[in-house]
Amino acid sequence: MAHGPDPKYNSEQKIAFTRSLVIYDDFIAAIGDAKTIFITAHVGPDGDTLGSMLGFKFAFEKACPHIQRVDCVISGKMPDTYNFLPGIKEVLRMETATTLLDQYDLGISVDCGSADRLGLARPLFEGAKISANIDHHVSNERFGKVNVVEPTAAASAEVAFDILKAMKIPLDANIATCLYTGIVTDTGGFKYSNTTAKVMETVASLISAGADPEYIFKQLYEEQPLCQVLLQADAVLRTQFNAGKTIGWTVVSREMLSQHGALDEHLDGVVESIRRVDSVLVAVVFKETELGKTKISIRSDSHDIDVSAVMGLFGGGGHRMAAGCTMEFPLQDAPAQLLPILEEKVSQKLLVS
Repeated sequence: MAHGPDPKYNSEQKIAFTRSLVIYDDFIAAIGDAKTIFITAHVGPDGDTLGSMLGFKFAFEKACPHIQRVDCVISGKMPDTYNFLPGIKEVLRMETATTLLDQYDLGISVDCGSADRLGLARPLFEGAKISANIDHHVSNERFGKVNVVEPTAAASAEVAFDILKAMKIPLDANIATCLYTGIVTDTGGFKYSNTTAKVMETVASLISAGADPEYIFKQLYEEQPLCQVLLQADAVLRTQFNAGKTIGWTVVSREMLSQHGALDEHLDGVVESIRRVDSVLVAVVFKETELGKTKISIRSDSHDIDVSAVMGLFGGGGHRMAAGCTMEFPLQDAPAQLLPILEEKVSQKLLVS
């Protein structure tokens, strides 16, 4: 799946894309003025962050001959799950990158709600001549000079698709595969409530452009290492419930990860498994970080319980029914800090039901 400049674009002229949506004007103008672009995302990237980053990279390289280089950079480890993505080997890690520029014309953050979640990439993003924040989280702090934040979008990859459509950049198999991956992961395989008619229209376009749903689904959900299967089974077996079984949670220590030879990324999906219990309204995974803090992954089964607002109390955020944070408390203390708040939220929900 090769990529390169589209011959229909004149390399001598500045980009002049149709701006079909007003909110994209500043971003499209920034692309038109940029010769060097730095694309980054939150620490611990997932399918939506990587898919959006690479989708933009392929699109700009395909259709913007005035752009001389596009660097995709992350902080932290690259999850092995996404090794199938085209261009994934071109994504650099801030911890080891040696070829980055001192300053870029345009710094783009994708799928990140706040600047402090950019990790080691933050100085380069903020030091760019123009910084652009592309996201879909309702809790986004609008930290870029240019902000394209679409809280109604299912994924940042959906926002990226809309931007490329407004720019009239033709899709190819590389772009389509990356953006499809971002959307399928953030909609839980098209089973979450954010799976709208527009989402399905978007993925139809991506499939027509070359995304292979069967191949992508198999890579994401049917190629799990044994350590992941065993870790997830162990974590689910350790699930605890409140008296009414409306809140379910599990606690995962570094020792537990080590026992299974597993990585942090291998916990993906556990919180959804807990939420599937028919009585559970809120599911939580408490995971010990390497620095001794506690990372929270939380899901709500009701629009009436806004877990993004709860995570905001601890410096986190996300979506109304799916959010997270990193608590300063050690693992043994974290449940006592969070669970009483969740009990109150659930009680309020049950009173009005």
